[in-house]
Amino acid sequence: MTDYDNVSANGVTSIGRSFYLDGDMGKIGVWHMLPESLSAMYREKGIHPLDEDMEEAIGTEKYPVVLYAHGNSFDRTISHRRELYNVLNDMDYHVIAFDYRGYGDSEGSPTEEGIVSDTRLVYDYVKERIGNNSLIVWGHSMGTGVSTKLVMDLSCEERAPDGLILEAPFNNLHDVVMHHPFSLPIRWWPEAIIESIILDPLRSVGLIMDSDKRIIHIKCPILIMHAADDHVIPAKLGRMLKDVASAANRDVSYFEFDSNRGFQHKFIYLAEELKTIVREFVLKCERIKH
Repeated sequence: MTDYDNVSANGVTSIGRSFYLDGDMGKIGVWHMLPESLSAMYREKGIHPLDEDMEEAIGTEKYPVVLYAHGNSFDRTISHRRELYNVLNDMDYHVIAFDYRGYGDSEGSPTEEGIVSDTRLVYDYVKERIGNNSLIVWGHSMGTGVSTKLVMDLSCEERAPDGLILEAPFNNLHDVVMHHPFSLPIRWWPEAIIESIILDPLRSVGLIMDSDKRIIHIKCPILIMHAADDHVIPAKLGRMLKDVASAANRDVSYFEFDSNRGFQHKFIYLAEELKTIVREFVLKCERIKH
């Protein structure tokens, strides 16, 4: 059984804190993991930071903060996610990870509107405490749709984060459904039938996730990363999203990892150059900010 309260027991190497925020459908489970140098400082002193110490560190220490919005499967404890947290902590970034309603130990039932609302709840919590530190929103897979919607809304309110990272994104609901491996038996159906039987019911319950219509309104720098051998969301959908953003004169960068690397849908964190790519992107965001 997963112990959500004990962050280190889940394979996180940095000092972390588990806590809950009150959402509109119940509690939302959140982890905050410290930059490695702060963890080392506490360990050298032989003490564990209190909750108030962790909250204060977000605003008083000059380390970037990454808010991570995960994909559709399971929760914030899954191995490829915690390995990414470890990479980012090792880069001396704070990491805030959470579970949408109905995932992990978060209460409620998921809808697109609801999970975007949960992401905004966590964003607002961080934003209120961050001071002058940089804030980067990072979405993976389904989380790219969530993150793009959130950052579009924030951009329209002139409250955009300092940067947006989209890992293994898709351009819109239609294309991601039709390129998913599970859709192979229905790809020969007429488009009208696919719309009425598959897509319209999804839209009727609020699942839209048309990132290509939303990314054009984003006002912060965007980094898109995709693996060429992604078998869940083909890299061409990430390229299509990049092209839409470029055509709208958005500040967008794109990196695609060769298929011989074997990163597929979940393992970009293994790339040796990931730290350099992300660090250069964050530095660019900070230059623009200041």
